[in-house]
Amino acid sequence: MAESRQTVSETLADIAACRPVLQPVLHAFAPLLEARAALPETLAPMLEESGFSLPSWQQERAQQGAPLLSGVALDGLSSLVKTSARKLLPLLTALPGMADHAAALETFFLSPDGKVMQGADSLLAGNESGIAALASEAGVPAPVLLFALETCLGPVLHVVAAKYRAPWDERPSSWMQGFCPVCGSFPSIAYLDKRVFDEKNAFLAGGGGKKHLHCSLCGTEWHFRRGACPSCGKEGSGTMELLRESSGSRGERIDWCTSCKSYCPSVDLRERDAVPDMDAMALGMMHLDIVAAQKGLLPLKPSFWNQF
Repeated sequence: MAESRQTVSETLADIAACRPVLQPVLHAFAPLLEARAALPETLAPMLEESGFSLPSWQQERAQQGAPLLSGVALDGLSSLVKTSARKLLPLLTALPGMADHAAALETFFLSPDGKVMQGADSLLAGNESGIAALASEAGVPAPVLLFALETCLGPVLHVVAAKYRAPWDERPSSWMQGFCPVCGSFPSIAYLDKRVFDEKNAFLAGGGGKKHLHCSLCGTEWHFRRGACPSCGKEGSGTMELLRESSGSRGERIDWCTSCKSYCPSVDLRERDAVPDMDAMALGMMHLDIVAAQKGLLPLKPSFWNQF
């Protein structure tokens, strides 16, 4: 979107000011989120030197629901993943409950045996059994390895995704899926865009409210139908319901499917002054994750903070 966004620290400070009860969680995750957001600047020149062959966007494959990186070997990105891991693992293992896995994760990510790239390929392929096998071999719980893989691979794929000029948003749209057109991951958060005002031509003003999904892994964003479920694909009247506070929500809500009972946090930017960093905003909506869990709803994208 054209309007500039808050930084991670600005978004977290904004959330903390409105919801002081979340301050301990925000403080714990802030160093990791800030470092993760800064890494693409370091990794971008490394991508140019890596020799990694960027796949071309193919409309026919997209119309069949195949993400850009589907079936693409990531071996050429090994140096970027290890650079990301060296920066992020010390911050990740400083989180509560992660310190005991620091040595095993460092061995997994930084040893020259190629296991980390097997993990990256398994992650993109949605191969849960493959990740579980690697986790068992590494001596860490599978959810811990999955979280670490997503954390360290995310900035690398962000750099890859940035090389494309969002062909998935061209009209007529070739991408109709609720998962990412680049890496195939589900979104961690959605947003409705702001109203648009053209100072030179009042007739070009728009009401906003178009829905965008934000990829939990590579940060790609794409348009999606407001009345459709990203998980099961059903749409129509009564399919998607909203869950929000009665007052003071500042556009924060849960979009949940009455059919499959999955949900995705969402923020209506028309009700906010500033545009938040979406990864930080997803963490800052943990209070609604708790309410959703109490109602028996399941997160579209499980994360470190929405498993209760």
